[in-house]
Amino acid sequence: MRRIILALTAGVLYAVAFPTYNLWPLAWVWAYPLLYLLEGTRPAERFLYGMASGFVAWAGILYWIAYVMETYGGMGLFPAALLLFALLLFLSLYFGVFAWAAGGLIRSRWALLTIPGVWVLLELLRSYVPFSGFPWMLAGYSQFTFTPLIQIAEFGGVYLISGVVLMGNVALYQFIQRREYVPLLVAGILVAACTLWGAWRMENLPAQGEPLKAAVVQANVPQDQKWNPEMVMPTIDTYERLTVIAVEQGAGLVVWPETSCPFYLFRQWEYTPRIMDLSRSHDARILVGSPALEDGRHYNRMWLLEKGKIGGSYDKVHLVPFGEYLPLAHLIEPYFGNLTVGVGNFSAAEEVEPIGDMGVLICFESVFPGLTRDLCNAGATYLVNASNDAWFKTWATPEQHLRMASFRAVESRRWLLRPVNHGISAIISPAGEVVKEIGLLEEGVVLADIAPIKARTFYTGFGPVLAFLWAGIPLIAALTRRMRGVKG
Repeated sequence: MRRIILALTAGVLYAVAFPTYNLWPLAWVWAYPLLYLLEGTRPAERFLYGMASGFVAWAGILYWIAYVMETYGGMGLFPAALLLFALLLFLSLYFGVFAWAAGGLIRSRWALLTIPGVWVLLELLRSYVPFSGFPWMLAGYSQFTFTPLIQIAEFGGVYLISGVVLMGNVALYQFIQRREYVPLLVAGILVAACTLWGAWRMENLPAQGEPLKAAVVQANVPQDQKWNPEMVMPTIDTYERLTVIAVEQGAGLVVWPETSCPFYLFRQWEYTPRIMDLSRSHDARILVGSPALEDGRHYNRMWLLEKGKIGGSYDKVHLVPFGEYLPLAHLIEPYFGNLTVGVGNFSAAEEVEPIGDMGVLICFESVFPGLTRDLCNAGATYLVNASNDAWFKTWATPEQHLRMASFRAVESRRWLLRPVNHGISAIISPAGEVVKEIGLLEEGVVLADIAPIKARTFYTGFGPVLAFLWAGIPLIAALTRRMRGVKG
């Protein structure tokens, strides 16, 4: 029983390092109870301890999924809970594999490198599979508040920070359990060096171009009212009023949230003229969201309007599985078809292209660093992450989403504007700092001077190559051990 309690404790420590708990220092010790269990246990036991730890961790982070499926997916609480249980079980496999692999490396002199490498490898894997990946709340995201440290994301992305955090866990374990001082010293020096460099880097960011006063607006329309026909005109009224306030304060760009226009812009002409008249009457460019219909396909689109004309558009590339489309729809639509009723069954765009020099990410796309890289490499000098987090009410999700989006600013060294329907809307600096924000369930507008940045970071140019190299260390170690065993 004591061993199970230790495994569950590790899961709790991991979960509370993230929103809404935000006890981020605990990320540096969460793995200690799990590592303590690994020595002297069989591989199957290690795997089960890891599974137990992971299940608790993900339950604390993703509990809101069941409520979303029940509230907006047309499901009863029991089947929603079963679907959540299946997801938690799947994600727990990553913890299980980590514990299984770490147990075989814990006695190695290179454990300080190899065990974090296993974790980084699993995070990379989770970022790409299944259904194009689910890189939610990677370990590095826990350090959002530790702003100087996260600056190294411009080299290795959030994965590099995850590796450093796990290195701290391993060093702590080796110090307490084995009285090994060198790993703790090495990890301490590394963290201190990264922190000092990060503090310097925050004061010496890439050169910026001509400033632009940008505004983010938030209307706070409840999700259960958003698509009601009688709410269309009041919604437009709110965005129009907030936009006028922004323009009067000097905004040259005003960004609205995802599907801020709850109708088909340029198809439903009883509403479209209101939006176009607003654009014509002001010099500011306005970025608005609406669903789009072309060739029988539905797209989640952001439109850039300039003086009553279309300045460009962006269609969402990475759709939310079970939210905007159903994976393996022919098999599961009879059972879970209602999950997409609230937003429609969308089609994904084929290319990631900026609108001029504006890189747009819609909702869930902000958790995929590769999309931001593609946008920056295609010429984006600042970013917009338009979202509609009203699905998640006041649960942990809006803050989790904001935290992940902020890392895209650091990795690419770009300003990021984040308009969200009901919060948390924000303007984020290239250092990942929230300069201005609008809280949950608030209506409002915030402005800040942003500037285009053309410089490319190491991460923008080469992606997670450092993470892949680190992930390769335990693989090489395992291969080397096997070869020695064969020769012996």
